[in-house]
Order: sequence, then C-alpha cells, then structure tokens
Amino acid sequence: MLPYNILNTYSNLHGIVKYENSNLPSFEGSQIQYEFFEAWNRISEYFSDKEISEISFLEIGSWKGLWGIALCEYCKLKNIKGSYVSVTLLEKDQKNLHLYKTFEYLESNGITTKLINGNSLSSETVDIVKKINKPFNIVLIDGSHEYESVISDIKNYSGLTADILLFHDIRPKIANKACGVYQAIIDYDIKLDDEITVNENIMGIGIKYVNSNTQS
Repeated sequence: MLPYNILNTYSNLHGIVKYENSNLPSFEGSQIQYEFFEAWNRISEYFSDKEISEISFLEIGSWKGLWGIALCEYCKLKNIKGSYVSVTLLEKDQKNLHLYKTFEYLESNGITTKLINGNSLSSETVDIVKKINKPFNIVLIDGSHEYESVISDIKNYSGLTADILLFHDIRPKIANKACGVYQAIIDYDIKLDDEITVNENIMGIGIKYVNSNTQS
C-alpha cells in the first residue's frame, strides 16, 4: 500500500504529470516513479529486521518534499516516529514553494520537521545541519549536480549517515557540465551497493549501506 499512499498524497498536494521526455511516469520530472519506489523497497527491506522506533531523514535538495511524503507514509505504515530535515534553496524555483504544503502535511501527521532554506554548499548551512547533533538514518544527496558541488555535498553530509546514503541522478556515468554525480561518487571512493536505473542517460538512484552486517 505504500506506493499508492505516496501517489495519493503527492497528487492531493501537488498533482502528478509525466516526465516530458519519457514514457515513464514521474513526479513532475523530479523522480522516475519506478526508480523511486524500487529505492523504497530496498529501504523497507533494510529496516525490516531492525528494531527501530524512529527514522530520521536528511535530504540535500528537495523538490516539493516527495521523499518526506514517502517517509511519512512509511512511518504511518510501521507505526514509528519520523523526522525529516530538508536543505533547499527555495528562491531557486518559485514552484518549489509548494514544499511548505508538504511540511504542513508532515507535521499534521506527527513527523518532526526542519526546513533549512539555504545553499547546501555554504558553510553557514553546513553548520546549521551539524548543530542538529545527531546522525540520520538516511541521507539523500540531490543538490546541485555539478561535479565539484557534489564532491562538496558528499564531504559535508555523507558522514552524518547512520544507515543508508542515497544519491539521485547517478546517470550519465561520464560527467558533463550539467551532471557529474556518478563521477563524484567514484572519485570520493564510495562503492554503491545498488544502482537503480531505467535509462543510462538520465536520473537513477544510488544506494550505499553504511552500517549493515548483511550489506557490503
């Protein structure tokens, strides 16, 4: 029921359209739905045999809070607490101001939230995140996709991960001016455990399990 609940909630808050250059359904072009739900299948499998009462999620670069919605629906399904921190420069895209709607929804459903409206690359933003003073079960890096920016985000935030480190837009593999995510991951010596992709040219989700006896 998790995919249906996410789709239903996102649709009610923001509406759903297809990615304009693909036949694959997406969330307004931000995430290919198959990749997104498959990532959550892996997340669910990871936590299925662990006794946890709360999941904390740090997202670097949010689009309308889709991952926060998924966290909320997962926590409701498992009857556990959740906390969601988003680092997003809202002024970059006025359409992303809809993120506030998501935060209202999360808070009304018992999710503890913190929205940091700032550039993930700035030292001020990094300091704010680190002052939260706790590792996050899940960290998603999905900010600027330029190579040097990704390297900086990895350096600043990957160490805050307790369990699962996620990356979006791991394709294309060969870095270009617009996207150097995969190359940054490789150059930072991170070995992904899972690469969920349906197109070798765009998007894709990478997963690294940083604290597991069953995942390498």
